[in-house]
Amino acid sequence: MSDHLVHKASDLAGDERLIVERWLGRTLSNDETISISAYRPHVSPGSEERESLRRSILAQAHEISSRAGNISDQEIEDLLSEAFDNVRDRCR
Repeated sequence: MSDHLVHKASDLAGDERLIVERWLGRTLSNDETISISAYRPHVSPGSEERESLRRSILAQAHEISSRAGNISDQEIEDLLSEAFDNVRDRCR
């Protein structure tokens, strides 16, 4: 049996749609797609493992930034803002 289901709102039976709308706390539009996943959450890493992961991420970030050359903090901020704006525009 699948642990992930995708349905168009317009394809849901009346009682199914009502349940989903109650879960969401709002009505569905016919052009929306509903995705449902069932999974068992994993155990969160302990403090030592989290710290190790944090150090690894920071090391990767430093390695990547070392390849950037002489880019000012303002240029980095501008690039990040542009990227975030681009992603937000695609989500609308």
